[in-house]
Amino acid sequence: MSQAVVNGKKSSYKRLFSNTVIFAVGSFSSKILILLLVKVYTTYLSREEMGINDVITQIANWLQPVVTMTISEAVIRFGLDKAFDKRKVFTIGNMICLAGFAVLGLILPIVTVSGIADKYLSGYSLLLYVYVVTSSLKLVYSTFVRALDKVKLFAVNGILTTLLTLIGTVLFIIVFKMGNTGYLLSIIISDGLSVVFLTFAAKLWRYIRFSPPDRDLLRTMMYYSIPLIPAQLLWLITNSSDSFMTTHYMGSASTGVLSASYKIPNLVATVYFTFGQAWNMSAIIEDDSDDRSEFYTNVFEFNQCLLYIIAAGCLMIVRPLTSIWLGAEFQDSALYSPLLIFSSVFSCFVTFLGSIYLTSKRTMRSLATSLVSGIINIGLNIILIPRIGLYGPAISTVMAYLVVFIIRAYDSKKIVPFDLKVGKIAANVGILFAMVIINMDSVIVSHEKALWLLPALFAVVLLMNYKPIWAAASRILPQRYVSIIKRLGIYRILLLSALVIGLCIIGLKTNGWGFYFIGGVILSQGMLLKKPLLGYFGWAVTVITAWQAKNAGAAFFIGFVCALLLTCVLRRKLDLAVTVIFADLCIYAYFGRELGTLLVCAELVLLMVLMRKRIARLSDRLLRALGAQPGRRRKRRRRRRPAAKTAKTAGGRSRSRTAAKPQQKHTRQGRKTH
Repeated sequence: MSQAVVNGKKSSYKRLFSNTVIFAVGSFSSKILILLLVKVYTTYLSREEMGINDVITQIANWLQPVVTMTISEAVIRFGLDKAFDKRKVFTIGNMICLAGFAVLGLILPIVTVSGIADKYLSGYSLLLYVYVVTSSLKLVYSTFVRALDKVKLFAVNGILTTLLTLIGTVLFIIVFKMGNTGYLLSIIISDGLSVVFLTFAAKLWRYIRFSPPDRDLLRTMMYYSIPLIPAQLLWLITNSSDSFMTTHYMGSASTGVLSASYKIPNLVATVYFTFGQAWNMSAIIEDDSDDRSEFYTNVFEFNQCLLYIIAAGCLMIVRPLTSIWLGAEFQDSALYSPLLIFSSVFSCFVTFLGSIYLTSKRTMRSLATSLVSGIINIGLNIILIPRIGLYGPAISTVMAYLVVFIIRAYDSKKIVPFDLKVGKIAANVGILFAMVIINMDSVIVSHEKALWLLPALFAVVLLMNYKPIWAAASRILPQRYVSIIKRLGIYRILLLSALVIGLCIIGLKTNGWGFYFIGGVILSQGMLLKKPLLGYFGWAVTVITAWQAKNAGAAFFIGFVCALLLTCVLRRKLDLAVTVIFADLCIYAYFGRELGTLLVCAELVLLMVLMRKRIARLSDRLLRALGAQPGRRRKRRRRRRPAAKTAKTAGGRSRSRTAAKPQQKHTRQGRKTH
């Protein structure tokens, strides 16, 4: 194999990895912020409001591919292709979007006046129209930024959009109590500002041509994107028909519970979404390479190993995470989340295999397989929802994705003959299904046994799939941490993890009192071994345990005692500072606000007196940084050096002895010469 081919392979993986990291910063971090809003939604919105929001969002998702004719997929496909002019591609994308907005603006008022969709729209027609417009433009513009290979700008835009959504949610839902309207307004405003930001940051006006579009390119892009319209609609039917049919058979309240059940499974989909954006770009670029099959095999193996580990982790903590994360009205969602987590693995596999159809421009196959998915999902929903309730949508989703994955796995290998690792898929899917059964059926397996079985099965999944993940992570992490992890070994890490989980279970079983024992043991070990980090970890365990008992005063007192012990043993300034802080908190909790405030003021004055020199130096630096002249200081008295003794020369001039010595030496040497 030539050196050029080796370098080409490395560059392909490097490009995929770097794009994944950038998308992770933009997408995954923004998704984390969005997930934090789930607590707000489930607290400030009722079940009915959550159900209405979910239905309106699904309607907008259905309208978007029809209105835009899925032109965003053509924008990324032909925008990355060097054979096509990016200005022509972006111009056609904008033209298709504007035409779709005009048609929607004519049809939506007719639907509203006729009252056909009053059960679903509920008077939100205008907001729905603006929602579709802003989200469609944001999708096309952000996709074209990716086609320009400005992935960092794409990531920044994702973070900015999420922050704007967060601010809008707090403002409209929590402060102004606007309910569903506030929910929609927060998304609309964030998407609109995202379009403005991308336009000016990437100077997208330079890529718009006002001349007639290239008809050949228009025909090519439409031939590519039009088959994706029913394909995307069918996938949306698979994802969204659950909500509509649940609303039809069981009402909006049940739809709200089903919507909450998708929150934890969306964690798995979020990880793949981050990777999938980078993968689509790499798949398009590597479509004509010679080692395409090997590239697909390695990437798919890494992808499936990562999905197995994340899905197993979610199945292990789905019950406690639901009790902490979701509101009190949505605790029933833990019954249905395990099946949806299981289905999300196949959903990601299907999406990965669908990228083969997109890169090879065989979108009709994507349409055919999506049609199978829609038929299975709708048919099973009609049969199961009236009979078994909310278990029906979960089972129909699993079956739809599983069947389509089998079809695409067989069909896509005809285009790109890569190894799917069928044996690994069968083994991991079997273990994940066992974890689903343990979570769902509390009659066959009791809750106490499940607490021990789920971590054990997670450990098995981790052992089966950690090697590809570790091979990629070892290239990312600093070598110092890599060497530490290698020295520990995977089995020791698993043993330590099992020990931590076991201690946590003991703490839960003793209603929190076991955590005091755990924290005390860790704290004493930190003091005996003189390990500050270990000591503070035990200190944190004890303080958090006391705080969870809803007794702030006890938490402050325990924190003060532990910090005092650390100060006496380790004798560090940081420990002393923590001790003083918790002493103030104890006084504040037990003796009142006035005495606590007075004590803090006295400590601040004493601290300023003790650190007056440092404060003065810091203020001088600050003034110099701001361009001002610091105050004059008293000049230090310099010690006068004693004057050098002088020696008279032949001419009557005085000269120091140090200067005279070389002359005398020279004279003596001259005499010897004579």
